[in-house]
Amino acid sequence: MNKTEASVTIALAAIPNSGKTTLFNRLTGSGQATGNWPGVSIEQKSGSFVLGEYSINLIDLPGAYALSPVTEEERVVRNYFLQSPPDIILNILDARNLYRGLGLTLQMALSGLPMVVAVNMIDEARRQGISFDLKVLSQHLGVPAIELSARTGEGIPDLKQNLYKVIKYPEKTRNPHISCPPLLEKAFSEITEAINQSGIDTRLDHTFLAMRQLEEDDPEQRENDDKVDVMTRKWYRRLKQSLRTSIPVACANCRFNAARGLAMEVLHDQPAFEDQLTKQLDRIFLHRFFGLPIFFLLMFLLFQGVYGLGAPLQELLSSGFDRVGTWLASQALVISWPVWLQSFLFDGLWQGISVVTSFFPIITLFFLFMSLIEDSGYMARAAFLMDRLMHWLGLDGKAFITLLLGYGCNVPAVMGTRILTSSYSRILTMLLIPFTLCTARLQIFVFLTALFFSPVIAPLIILSLYACSFGAVILTGLLLKFFQIGGTPEPFIMEIPPYRLPTLHSISLRTWYELKDFLFRAATLIVAGVLIVWLLIHMPADVPPGSEATWAGQLGHMLTPVFYPLGIDWQETVALIFGFIAKEIVVGGLAVIYSGSDLAGQMSGHITPLQSISFMIFCLLYTPCVATIATIWSESRSIKITLLSLVLGLGIAWITSFIFYQSGLLFGFH
Repeated sequence: MNKTEASVTIALAAIPNSGKTTLFNRLTGSGQATGNWPGVSIEQKSGSFVLGEYSINLIDLPGAYALSPVTEEERVVRNYFLQSPPDIILNILDARNLYRGLGLTLQMALSGLPMVVAVNMIDEARRQGISFDLKVLSQHLGVPAIELSARTGEGIPDLKQNLYKVIKYPEKTRNPHISCPPLLEKAFSEITEAINQSGIDTRLDHTFLAMRQLEEDDPEQRENDDKVDVMTRKWYRRLKQSLRTSIPVACANCRFNAARGLAMEVLHDQPAFEDQLTKQLDRIFLHRFFGLPIFFLLMFLLFQGVYGLGAPLQELLSSGFDRVGTWLASQALVISWPVWLQSFLFDGLWQGISVVTSFFPIITLFFLFMSLIEDSGYMARAAFLMDRLMHWLGLDGKAFITLLLGYGCNVPAVMGTRILTSSYSRILTMLLIPFTLCTARLQIFVFLTALFFSPVIAPLIILSLYACSFGAVILTGLLLKFFQIGGTPEPFIMEIPPYRLPTLHSISLRTWYELKDFLFRAATLIVAGVLIVWLLIHMPADVPPGSEATWAGQLGHMLTPVFYPLGIDWQETVALIFGFIAKEIVVGGLAVIYSGSDLAGQMSGHITPLQSISFMIFCLLYTPCVATIATIWSESRSIKITLLSLVLGLGIAWITSFIFYQSGLLFGFH
């Protein structure tokens, strides 16, 4: 490998739950950037660090079991290697279960690209009494193999030294040989020869390409050469008739037979060791009767930790911004400015910044506790416990946790969809979260039920709204699954890692990274949304804010034919526009619109109890706040998914409120 510039791209590749992300964070620290892989909503994470005179660009590939794609993540990894292969592969193996990851390792080694294999979690393997012969592993794979613990940092200097040697003193790789049935070996040989004669310009090994040609299910990923294509089709038809199984399965059998033999040789035929601590803890956390109650207790503690601690801090930040804003607005210089400019700066821009910063405590606590649960190994157990319930929606059990957190605040819940392993689960879950009854909506309902109903009836109304929220999540999930909105449900392979003690370094780094990511990706959209709503409720400048004569008031009148069948008048329609900034200010918006000292008296004289419930149902189900919409866009990186969330919420809210209100009128209620 001849590099004319001191810049090297290294791809970090491993199967899930091998400690890949921990190693990525250990190597790159805060020097990370995110985006999305082309054409999909899967996050693309890259980082940088310096190695001697070289600048390293480290690509954190999604977890994959093979280059023969079954999931969207595996398709991303396959496309990356075939279309833009890296300079070096850094492959991670789990020291406690070599065999599980060696199938992918052998595929990587066959690619012909320079590679370093890092056997991770060596500290945990030692505690289980497992020893390795890494020289044997290195000899069979034809690449350097080192041991490390990404969690503690053990072996990191040795890893960097080996990476530096591979970059500085490149050698021609010696590909491992994998024994296959004679007919399959002959197919590989003849297709390889066709590739050799075609003059295809690639850094990938031609035998590796021959294997990919036969295994590939996507014609666009095959080599675009007539001779190679003819030879591949010939052997594809012949093997399909001769083999007792499909070609990808036959090739996978070859790799995993080789992986089994290699693992036994590296481990010197040591018997499999059981982690006694994990076994004992699983007897408690996965107990047939007590497992679910313990899970719900832990989720309650998580919920209380995030919102019980976060809500007061959120209020403190918000009130602090209000006090600073009031002080700034009272300065003589500011008072001398035009009224519209003062309103724009403090009711618009300052309000937008206040909305953004008020989420910091909740997001920080959410990812702090979520990192603890995930790094400890309990997250996989939680997914296992809830998998049967969520399977009805085509989701894995971890989706339940993010949906549950949506009942506190939708923003961190949408960000929490990052813990989900498949693109389908992430998209479907982030579309369902806005239907959860968050605490901001609850404030509206507590005010309105206290205003229109007796203390006996009011709690029942709120309980019914929670039931409506649960029903909306389930029915919308089934609807989206039926129409395959998020794509086709992907197979969910359950990985149950051992319990381990999370490190402060790993937790704090991830929390800081998620907070920074929210600030740079969603904050600008939130502020922009707040400013747009400010324009609607403050323009034209010569009319009272939020009044009938403003753009928002005019829009409310324009929408009267749409909302009249729901029992919602133009005043409440304008309040819904206020609610786009944050649901908490719907009540404040009503106070501005009615512009009287007796808001309760004015509303009770204008709205019937039936209309109030219809309005609450619409508030529950319609478009979420601007912060949630901005977060959906930043997580999905898809304008289609974001618009679908908007349209879906408005459509379901209108239909549900219409059915309720018209049914109430039909039965004589008012």
